[in-house]
Amino acid sequence: RVREAVVSTQSTGGTSTFDYSNMEDRAKPRARCYLYTLTICNFLAIFLIVFNLALFPFVFQALVNSQVVLTNTTLSFTQWLKPTPAIYKIVTVYNVTNPDVVAVGGQPELQALGPYYFREYREKINVEEVYDEDLWFNEKKWYEFDYNMTNSNLTNTSKPLDPSKDKFTTFNLAYIGVGFNLTYSGTPMEIVAATTVAAAEGEQSLFMHRTISEVVFGYKDKLLTALKIAKPYLSDTVQLVYNMSTVDETTISRVNTGRKNISLLGQYSHWQGQNKLSFWCSPEAQQINGTEGLFFAPNLDKTKPITTFVDDLFRANPMEFVGEEECMGMKTYKYFIPKYVLANSTINPLNKGFYADCPNGLMNLTAAVMAPVFASKPSFLDAEEWLQKEVTGLPPADNNTMDTNLWVEPITGALVKARKQLQANMMLMNLPKFPKLNKLRAKPRYVPISKIIETGGMDDDLVQTFRNKVFKPRDDFVMILWALFGLCTFLGGMFCFLFVRIVRNNQKESTLLIPDEGKGSNVYS
Repeated sequence: RVREAVVSTQSTGGTSTFDYSNMEDRAKPRARCYLYTLTICNFLAIFLIVFNLALFPFVFQALVNSQVVLTNTTLSFTQWLKPTPAIYKIVTVYNVTNPDVVAVGGQPELQALGPYYFREYREKINVEEVYDEDLWFNEKKWYEFDYNMTNSNLTNTSKPLDPSKDKFTTFNLAYIGVGFNLTYSGTPMEIVAATTVAAAEGEQSLFMHRTISEVVFGYKDKLLTALKIAKPYLSDTVQLVYNMSTVDETTISRVNTGRKNISLLGQYSHWQGQNKLSFWCSPEAQQINGTEGLFFAPNLDKTKPITTFVDDLFRANPMEFVGEEECMGMKTYKYFIPKYVLANSTINPLNKGFYADCPNGLMNLTAAVMAPVFASKPSFLDAEEWLQKEVTGLPPADNNTMDTNLWVEPITGALVKARKQLQANMMLMNLPKFPKLNKLRAKPRYVPISKIIETGGMDDDLVQTFRNKVFKPRDDFVMILWALFGLCTFLGGMFCFLFVRIVRNNQKESTLLIPDEGKGSNVYS
């Protein structure tokens, strides 16, 4: 390697010499220093990317858990305490247009009235946390009739719907309930007493004519009031929709906070003062579990069902994954109620505890409401075909519009949208010892009396708050990773540039020739 270049010129006075060695000796260590620095920075950036990719799932999961557990500072707790998005109960009732024919065992003709929109308000009060694990609380629930939504399609010729004024003909729930229960569990003396009281009170009738509000929210029945004198434990209030009646605010419910075990988030262990539902006949059926339906444990697994506690049915209700859908701008898992949930005990032995000795597609609520009421999906969806043929006036069953569905964000388990649909049906059959009921046919007939649709979920404001608290940190992290990736690319490019330049300079120096010294000679590097 040349250490010194000498340029000789012939001139008067001697020889001129230029020494480049000092410049080269200073430049080469500097270039190597840059190369080493870039190498270290590049490896550091790569390490940060790999480290963050490995660590982030745990950090993000901790962030999600911190936002979904039921503690005072979380978004889940705020919405659980008092949901801000609108929740609606949409009620349609079925008017019996041929009561005289039905009274002698004929086929009922039904006329749908409604739908009537009721805005639901919920609020948890007297909330206490016990051992960082459970929340004990009372609940307030009330409803307001929404005139505008109910009459949004009102024409100039149609009459406005008003549940406090609109009346319809339906079945006499109290008389049929008393007759059914005493036929199977009453003594002859109790039957005689009940029929005598019913005659005295003018309640010996298969039908009644009442307002929508009375049937939906409850009314005092004269027959039950009279019987209550002999049996004080009886309720004298009749209501068609259980969870739209006035809630007893003194009863205590209990849910898990998820703080110690996130998989138990929001799970009921007590409901309205009960730790089991004693009117069912098996330990599995009596168990109270499932969530309110506002949220579930994070990181949903498509292969596993989610469970809600449905107060309309007085039971835990498993729901299965049906597909992925975008809802409110977010990827969600869509769930539905599978057929086996409402299957009879022959097909699904687990339903034997719910007295499911009935046609497929029906849920026997007789033990819970003390009347022969059976729940089903609207228009007997997923039920035996002959059930719909027993009545006229029902729309055809449709899986796309009549099933119960939940749309849940899978990472957090938060409910994005809900549509719950149920139909209440009265079982009519011959009860020979009760006047007006002894002319019905012997084979049971299940007649729809109402359809209830419950809608709810997130609104635009809650979606934005949800994104800011949960997903914005994740998005910011992704941006940081991309920035680090860009920095790695830049540093890698600089490293390659300096490395190539140093190699080329070394190759040039190794091939440089130094000619013999002589008069008039020039040396070029």
